Amino acid sequence: MKSLSMLLEWIRPAGIVLVYFLSQSLGTDAVSTFHILGPFIVMIMSGTVAFESLFLGSAASAKIGYKPDRAYQVQSGLNHLATAVTALLVYLLAWGPYADAAVAIVMLAAFTFSAANHLATAIREHNMKPVNLMRPLMTLLLLGVLLPPMIKALQ
Repeated sequence: MKSLSMLLEWIRPAGIVLVYFLSQSLGTDAVSTFHILGPFIVMIMSGTVAFESLFLGSAASAKIGYKPDRAYQVQSGLNHLATAVTALLVYLLAWGPYADAAVAIVMLAAFTFSAANHLATAIREHNMKPVNLMRPLMTLLLLGVLLPPMIKALQ
């Protein structure tokens, strides 16, 4: 379980890079590019976090340096699963650029708040585990990848 949890830390950025290149090659304009980029990144990020929370709880807590709290992890995992499923519906049903943006904003807000929490625990509790320290940085990169194409698609 521990190795699978660590593997997810590599699957997420690899999936984002793959989706980014697919969106650039398959998208014909800003809207179609973001229709690929937004929902698929949400599915990757929220979907893998949901899987990790629901099935790899102890390993996920250990790698971040948090105490395991199964009830909270299940609740959080179900929330991420709901976001990922919504992104899938938004993509499959082609609800338009505003729906693509809305589901991306929900995910970005959740990860931004989570990154702030990781940074706070790093400072307050001296939790210097690499995965804990990388969450704020990776969230900034995620914002940088998604916000410019989303703004362009909504113009």
